[in-house]
Amino acid sequence: MNKRASLGLMGLFALLLAACASAPTQEMSDARQAVQAARSAGAQKHAPDAFQSAEALLSKAEKELSSRDYRASRKDAIAAKKEAINARNMALAIAQAKAAADEARQLGTLSQEARDVLSAAEAAAAAGDADKAVRLANQARTQAEDDARRGRKARLDAERQNQSWLDQARLLLEEARGYSDRMSGEQAAALQAAEQAYRQGRGEQARGMASELVAQLRSLPELPVVVAAEVTEYEVLRGDTLWAIAGKDDIYGDPFQWPLIYKANQDKIRDADLIYPGQVFDIERQPSLRDIDAAVNHAKTRGAWSLGVVETSDKAYLNGE
Repeated sequence: MNKRASLGLMGLFALLLAACASAPTQEMSDARQAVQAARSAGAQKHAPDAFQSAEALLSKAEKELSSRDYRASRKDAIAAKKEAINARNMALAIAQAKAAADEARQLGTLSQEARDVLSAAEAAAAAGDADKAVRLANQARTQAEDDARRGRKARLDAERQNQSWLDQARLLLEEARGYSDRMSGEQAAALQAAEQAYRQGRGEQARGMASELVAQLRSLPELPVVVAAEVTEYEVLRGDTLWAIAGKDDIYGDPFQWPLIYKANQDKIRDADLIYPGQVFDIERQPSLRDIDAAVNHAKTRGAWSLGVVETSDKAYLNGE
């Protein structure tokens, strides 16, 4: 070996010694960032063993750095970064799988397969097998997402079916109300029960009750009857409000139907919140279900009001908007 080559090798060896002797600044920074990223990903909860190992290695590297054992500090910092990255990857995968599982569980469609695979992913994370934990967590998430899609579709189908039943119930109840002057007390009570089920959105029950009632009413013999007046009058008393009048048992028995009185007497009422003793209002005794629905919806969604002011929402209701 010539002198020049010998000097070159000595120089390279000196550089390697200097690198080993220098403080592992970059490695420590990388390790700290990796541990913080794992913490932010929830590794303490979803991959606690790997996260604790990463923290322990980082703490050890910090102590070795303080004592100027740079070689050992660099080695443990690199190991801490690797362990933290594994903890973060496991935490993210398991957290995503759990979020998908929670949605499917709320919809009532989380499969046993998704539950089992997620449990296996958590077990792999606890054992420190990052690759297996991530793979199983991703598999569990995919299955849970499929379960959730199935649940959302089932819910949508159920809502559509319920609306179909409500639409059928509406028509049947309209027909049943046409027999109100010929009903028995029992049938009248059945009509009220069916209407209540309809208002509460219980489509299948409302349709079934209305269908059974209409079948009975259609079999009634045609008898000459005296048709009661469809409109009666009510004189306002001191302290009355449209809400209170509509709530009276001999009016509608439901205060939320007060807009029916307001609309029928709009030529007498300027402000729905301001009526006077002695006023005489027309009371429509057999409003349609559609009109009842519109009145109740307006009463519940009317918004803020002030005395002496005609609210914009009241004007829209009177105009049928």
